[in-house]
Amino acid sequence: MVKIYDEYDFFAYFYNKYWMKYSPAYFQEALDLLFYKYLKKGDNILDLCCGTGHMAGYFEEAGYNVYGVDGSNAMLSYAKENAKKSKFYQMDARDFTLDVNFRAITCLFDSINHMLKEDDLLKVFKNVYNHLEDKGLFFFDVNSLEVCENVYLGDITAVEEDSVFISRGMYDEKEELITYLLTYFIREEGSWLRHDSMIYEKYYSEKQISSLLKKAGFSEVDIIYGTDIDIEALEDRIFFTAWK
Repeated sequence: MVKIYDEYDFFAYFYNKYWMKYSPAYFQEALDLLFYKYLKKGDNILDLCCGTGHMAGYFEEAGYNVYGVDGSNAMLSYAKENAKKSKFYQMDARDFTLDVNFRAITCLFDSINHMLKEDDLLKVFKNVYNHLEDKGLFFFDVNSLEVCENVYLGDITAVEEDSVFISRGMYDEKEELITYLLTYFIREEGSWLRHDSMIYEKYYSEKQISSLLKKAGFSEVDIIYGTDIDIEALEDRIFFTAWK
C-alpha cells in the first residue's frame, strides 16, 4: 500500500497549502444544503480519502464524531494538525476495516475518480456499505465530463522562496482518463531538487456509478448536479447520496 501512495505523499505539502486552504469553505455550503439535514449532533462520520483533513475539521466544528481514512501517510500528518479531535487511520479505501459503524460516510473532492477500475470502485462501495449503520448514507462528489475535457484550465503554478510547484492536467478521451503531471522543485542546503510525478483520475458516468452503488447493496441513490444548487464554484461537480 505504501508504494501505491508514494505519489500522494510527494503531493501532500502543496495539496495542503494550495488546494485545500480555501476549498472547504465553498463545500461547506453544499454540505448545508445536501448533507447535514440527515444528521444529528454527535453522529459518527467517516471521511474516506480524507487527505489533509480539512473537511474533518469542518465536521468537528459542526459537532460530529469524526474519523478519517487515507492511504497517504504524508496527507495524514497534515490531517492530524488540521483536525485535532478526529481519529485518523492509514488504510486503503478498497479494504479498510474499522470497528465502528457510521451514520454517514463522505468521500469528497472527486476522490472517487482516483479509482481507475470499476472493480476497484465496486470494492470501495461495498466496503462503505458494510461500515454504515442501517439507514446510513454515503455522500460523495465526482468529476463531470466537462471537468475532464477542460482539466487544463485548472493548471497551477505556485512559486515560493524555497519551493516551486507546477501542475498540468490532460484528458485522454478514449481512455476516459485524466493525467496530472506534477513537478516540484525544493531547495535544500543551497541546491534545488526536482521531483516529477503523475496522478490519475478516471471519468465515470452517472449511470455507471448508480449501477455500481446498487450492485453494492444501496437501496436508494439521489444525484444532484452542481448547476442546480447555485454555488458557482461547484457548478462542475456531480453529487451522489446513497442510502443503505
